[in-house]
Amino acid sequence: MATSKNASTSAFVLPLAFCLVGISQLLLCSGHAPNCDPNLIEARDRDRLQFALNLEFLEAEFFLYSALGKGLDYISPNLSLGGPPPIGAQKANLDPLVRRMTEEFGLQEVGHVRSIIRKEGGFRKPLLDLSCQNFAKLMDRAVGFTLIPPFDPYADSLKFLLATYLIPYVGENGYVGTIPYLRKRNLAEYETYLWLPRKLH
Repeated sequence: MATSKNASTSAFVLPLAFCLVGISQLLLCSGHAPNCDPNLIEARDRDRLQFALNLEFLEAEFFLYSALGKGLDYISPNLSLGGPPPIGAQKANLDPLVRRMTEEFGLQEVGHVRSIIRKEGGFRKPLLDLSCQNFAKLMDRAVGFTLIPPFDPYADSLKFLLATYLIPYVGENGYVGTIPYLRKRNLAEYETYLWLPRKLH
């Protein structure tokens, strides 16, 4: 069993470690080239903003399944464009308050997906691996040792909240890194449909 010292250390290093490990482990096949450096690729604003759909799909599916046991295809099936259901996603063992908040987050992410598709067009939802086994491997890599018992984001509210912190954290950093490369400088317009807080700029 992980000690409380290990747990607090894990909570401290997870955000940085998660960024280093990368979100690609959860995205099995996004259709985009790996290791994309904004300095090395020729991309239009539309390409850069469409790329964010990978993360928005991931967040929507994770939050919706965790709260409702159902995903994007249940809420708005046309947004997936025929993409497959995620692997291993399930309803989490959440207390009533966290479950209600998670449902709200899920619906918010549906709005993000819809906004990007409406503004820039979309693509078929990639295959996502949201299984507890995949999260366990990811967390083991992040903390540098094997957690016993294995990390399971669906087990309880605390573990779920750890997982939910990490995914948007990576996404926000991705948006911060993308914004300087946008050729269109009407950032207020992007903030409106991506709901990005101004402090990120």
